[in-house]
Amino acid sequence: MPQIKHVRVGKMEAQEAIESLRKNMNLLREYPVTRDDTWIYIPVKEEFQSPDSVMLHRDEPRKIIPTGHAGGFDLIGEIAIIHLRNTGRIRDIMEFILRVKPGIRTIYSDGGIRGELRLRDLELLYGPDDPTTIYRENGLRFNVNVKTAYFSPRLSTERYLLSRRIKNGERIFDMFAGIGSFSLNLAHESEIQVFACDINPAAYELMKSNISMNKLKGSIDPFNGDSYEKIKELGTFSRIVMNNPMIKYRDLEKILEYLDRDGILNIYYIETVEGIGSVMHDMESLGLIIQDKRIVHGYSKNMFMFSLEYRKVRK
Repeated sequence: MPQIKHVRVGKMEAQEAIESLRKNMNLLREYPVTRDDTWIYIPVKEEFQSPDSVMLHRDEPRKIIPTGHAGGFDLIGEIAIIHLRNTGRIRDIMEFILRVKPGIRTIYSDGGIRGELRLRDLELLYGPDDPTTIYRENGLRFNVNVKTAYFSPRLSTERYLLSRRIKNGERIFDMFAGIGSFSLNLAHESEIQVFACDINPAAYELMKSNISMNKLKGSIDPFNGDSYEKIKELGTFSRIVMNNPMIKYRDLEKILEYLDRDGILNIYYIETVEGIGSVMHDMESLGLIIQDKRIVHGYSKNMFMFSLEYRKVRK
């Protein structure tokens, strides 16, 4: 069993550290990231220098994705979705998925996300054209239909990290709830009240079924409709979650009227490093103070998905 160098980081810094190591080609992709009650351990190349490095015994290295495919792929239950960048690599990626993940029955290519309902433009590559599956994360189960409702497994760690920041008694509005992935993670271990809204009727139906099939400490009230209108009926909140970075958020100043003083806004953007600085400047002008900032994952060569957490300091 080989000894592998790891960087030890706190749980709140883990995702940003992983993205930085990957960008600088210091991440050792052959070994998975591990954790204990206090720390996250990220495998790195032997030559990488850090005062927080430790040596850990690890099993034999896993097979990694073939090089030359920039987009990678997502695994959602029995379904794989390939994010195509180089069409000449499709067969290599498919063969790799089927070799290392024998439980995959259907493979689609993803041509992008379309429209207000955030639907994927999917093309069948392999197996039966069945877009439904059961997906598991963080002790939860989700009914997923990859054709009728948007879902991303890449936010699993982000959903977990946010759930650890929640306090009992919070009243939360999840504005773009989709199938309920954020809402269920938040209500799983905390005694809170979540109001979850999505404009897509198919996502709403899946969300209802997902609420019913999981044991939660908190409660979730699901709604189908326009979140910008629905919030006007529900009073104020201690926390608002806005996860729809593919669009330009509208009426943000009005949304903040429904956030309690000292309430928390969790909002997500896809931006360049320079662009997120401009966004943060605009947010501060609305009476918000930054509490946490991290990179969730890379999106393209120069763009990243950012997680921003703000506290409201104005009435």
